[in-house]
Amino acid sequence: MLNVSYDDVKWAESFNEIYCFTFIKGVGETEALLRLGGLQDTFRPRTQQEASEMYDSYEAGYANVAFALDLGGWTVLIEPGGYQGALIELLRALSLGTEAVSVRRHDYADHGFGYAVDGTLVTGFEPTWPGRRWGSEPDRLVGKMRTAGLDPDLDDEEDFVSDPHVPALLLAGLITGVLQHRDTLSGRLMSAEIEPWFSAAEPWLGHGPADPEMIAALAAAPPHVLRSVAARETERLASVLHLDGTPGLAEAVAAAERGETVKVSPTSELGVHVRSWLKRAHQAGRSLNASFDRGNMTDDERTDAYMLGWFAGVLRAALWPEPHAAARAVLHPLTQGPPSLRDPAQQSAILHELRGDARLT
Repeated sequence: MLNVSYDDVKWAESFNEIYCFTFIKGVGETEALLRLGGLQDTFRPRTQQEASEMYDSYEAGYANVAFALDLGGWTVLIEPGGYQGALIELLRALSLGTEAVSVRRHDYADHGFGYAVDGTLVTGFEPTWPGRRWGSEPDRLVGKMRTAGLDPDLDDEEDFVSDPHVPALLLAGLITGVLQHRDTLSGRLMSAEIEPWFSAAEPWLGHGPADPEMIAALAAAPPHVLRSVAARETERLASVLHLDGTPGLAEAVAAAERGETVKVSPTSELGVHVRSWLKRAHQAGRSLNASFDRGNMTDDERTDAYMLGWFAGVLRAALWPEPHAAARAVLHPLTQGPPSLRDPAQQSAILHELRGDARLT
């Protein structure tokens, strides 16, 4: 066990109001960044100031930048102002074949702690209330939690851990046996722009149709029908948004429909277009909160940019190898999305196809 104390992590109190430190065992800096969705053509040493300027830049698409630092046996991914490594889907992907520990500070939302092993979330909790835990083994870390100052029995709205991200970082050190010092984060570190769309993480599949009939039909449909439905709906949306001529798009969707594994490189023709769609969607959302940038888009341009974001999410789901989850997520815009993406006739036809009593033409 690492011989550390609160004094060794106290610096994290003032590091940032939002940040994420994610430790990955036995993985080098380059591989760690790639697992997080690092874009290969953006790898280079940067300072935190340079990353901050990119994050605040409309022209840069408000780019998220992560740093990687080899600590010997473990690599820590540092996201000043970010939190991707704390998302369950990404943390599980980061841990494939190894272990990963994530500590998130977010003063305007939730803090977070996660420990994953080979694609499974073992223990997760919000450090403010460490008594509320989840995962395959929610009690696995209780001894180390007590040592770090996180009472595993504390589950009271009136009694909570103050500045919980600090003992959470200490807990990460007790698990990994390594900790970065603030001095090691100064100067230039290897970094990359990150876009989780290109990671191995499962796409967020929480949304889907709300209609009970559609939900039941999805659950009962065989894999080949689910893949067909996902492909057809992706093609329809591409046509609606005038994206159907995108190089490589039709081939990727067709391969996924055949059940093949499809991996889109961020430097491929299709990957470059996906990056441009996501960048435009980021610009649309973030510029609304930046008074100097709000005028860079008209209302119509912002709406069009949001639609590109919706489509990028649909494509990501359509290429996911698990057909039920993929079809469910692909159908979300059709049934719950913006009016321009909905089509009652298409929804009815898909319901019939899923049931097997009709085919789309």
